[in-house]
Amino acid sequence: MNEIQAAQKEFGILDRVPEGVCVLREDFSVLFWNRCLEDWTGISRSEILLKDIGIYFPHLHQPKYAHRLKQIFEGGPPTIFSSQLHKSIIPAQMADGRWRIQHTTVTTVPAPDFRFGSLLSRACECDFRLGNAACESDIVESHQQLNNPKSFYALFVIEDVTDLTYRIQDYRAMRDRALEEIKERTKVEEALRESQHFIQTIADATPCLIYIYDLIEKRNIYINRQVDLLLGYTAEEIQQMGSQLFPDLMYPEDLWQVSAHQEKFTIAQDGDILEREYRIKHRSGEWCWFHSREIVFARTAEGLPKQILGTAQDISKRKWTEEAMRLQTERERLMGVITQHIRQSLNLSEVLNTAVTQVRQFLGTDRAIIFRFGPNTHKDSNIVKIGNVAVESLASNCTSILGANIPDCCLRDGNFSYYQQGNIRAIEDISTAANFPNCHIELLRNWGVKANLEVPILQGEQLWGLLMVQQCGTLRAWQPLEIELMKHLANQLAIAIQQAELYQQLQAANEQLQRLASSDGLTHIANRRRFDEYLLQQLLILARDKQPLSLILCDIDFFKSYNDTYGHQAGDECLRLVAKAIQRAVKRPADLVARYGGEEFAVILPNTDLKGALRVAKEIQIRVKDLQIPHFASEVSDCITLSAGVACLIPTADISPKELIAGADRALYQAKNLGRDRIVMCSESCLSQV
Repeated sequence: MNEIQAAQKEFGILDRVPEGVCVLREDFSVLFWNRCLEDWTGISRSEILLKDIGIYFPHLHQPKYAHRLKQIFEGGPPTIFSSQLHKSIIPAQMADGRWRIQHTTVTTVPAPDFRFGSLLSRACECDFRLGNAACESDIVESHQQLNNPKSFYALFVIEDVTDLTYRIQDYRAMRDRALEEIKERTKVEEALRESQHFIQTIADATPCLIYIYDLIEKRNIYINRQVDLLLGYTAEEIQQMGSQLFPDLMYPEDLWQVSAHQEKFTIAQDGDILEREYRIKHRSGEWCWFHSREIVFARTAEGLPKQILGTAQDISKRKWTEEAMRLQTERERLMGVITQHIRQSLNLSEVLNTAVTQVRQFLGTDRAIIFRFGPNTHKDSNIVKIGNVAVESLASNCTSILGANIPDCCLRDGNFSYYQQGNIRAIEDISTAANFPNCHIELLRNWGVKANLEVPILQGEQLWGLLMVQQCGTLRAWQPLEIELMKHLANQLAIAIQQAELYQQLQAANEQLQRLASSDGLTHIANRRRFDEYLLQQLLILARDKQPLSLILCDIDFFKSYNDTYGHQAGDECLRLVAKAIQRAVKRPADLVARYGGEEFAVILPNTDLKGALRVAKEIQIRVKDLQIPHFASEVSDCITLSAGVACLIPTADISPKELIAGADRALYQAKNLGRDRIVMCSESCLSQV
């Protein structure tokens, strides 16, 4: 039985219910789609099964839905998408053109054996109505009874609450009409004063501000006693402020909205409710957020609004929560950006510079630095080798401290161990900082710092360095979110540093291997492999540039006799000395000296014509003779000598390295035949002795 058939078997009974029901896999593909949803959406079961539901309803991939659904797929508790916050999870239009308003419950279903037992029966039996707490409690209880398998499906039960919602709206409209009737019954202020005791009792018991504001006189003519509890002022003090009420108490950024808000009442109908949010100063100086709902309370004889009746609810806690969540979301987003940036590179310098630049921009500090300790710095060592400021990012009002050291005294008496244990130092004002080493404070003062935050960068138990952010122009109270950000960044930075250092070690090892693979073990000059690679490379380059390439092949005369006479160790030393002499004779960086084989050496001379190559060959011959290495077994001299063959050509696309090597080899062969200890040149057409 495949997954679709299994889902149909388990959920087929839900085809008969009047609610919409569907089942999603963790990849958002649809496993079950009941007839009710087919009727609502016009999407057939055969069309949507095993397809990503986001193809039809893309909003389900938005973070606000995907995050909550992820918890369901991980076996989390049921989640409810109420009709008040989410009009519809699966948008569907009714025959009369209205969109269905839905109340949706999403429940965990184990996969693949669908061991949801009583959960399904309770889900079917529940009346998923707004506010049915008992039903939701049953679902949660049933969910907790499930085993904890490795994967889960999401069971959507969607109830159409369109009619219920419209009934609620009708009720609210009735309530608004009731307010209008109250307004009509209390048209004049005198009538309000006559029933003041009754109204005052109700108003004072209401946990929000109730007030009447005169638009013409620009003052409050009434406010309930809750103002004392919510703002710390008496009702009399508020009334005495008169037209200065808003200029004195309202937050400056909200003050400009007052005139625009009051202007709306000129076109407002009786019963229209105008809402706004603003900040008012508490007597203590703290700013409090309020949400007000206001209606026209009295009009002039001309029908213009004169007084407004309003209620204002303290929403400070909600605003603080929203702001904290916003900051947390922003912190996580930016933390992800910073982490991604510092991990994009394996270059240690780039990693460090990216980190300080990003953290300074995010926190808005004047300076961000990374201090790196020296390799011998250790908590158990009496001799501390201090490092320095490795990288920095700074604002224009700060002086550079790049390369600066931290004095030894700042890390003694347990201070190094303090960092070693992962502790953080946050200084809001260095002039009043207590329990900090004097040496440390003096160092910060010399750096022009007024506020400082330090976080250790640890690799295991080893203290690698310190991540610091500093204020140079003003004091700063470091917030918990900022400290948490620095700690998290330091952890990520430690990982990135370790990766970069490992990469550097790997690069160094690769370079060493490359050198070993390209150099001769005895003479430490280029080997035959490197010779072949370089000769081909230069042929291609000079063929493009149409410039000459010369090659010298030289051979130590009677070297076999030298080995037989003086021994192989002396022969090896002779080869090393000759290689050094040839190397000293070659002047330009592009020239390459290589051991061609046995006692034979080769010199590649890019951009060198035959005449220039001859000069180099003569210089090599002279330097080898100047070594004065005895060779009494030689038939041409009592010291070591060289025979050399020189070849030159201007490469073309059809010339191979073998042709140049063959020319130089013919010239060397001729030099040996002519008696050795000489140089023979080979052009493309002839050989000539020098």
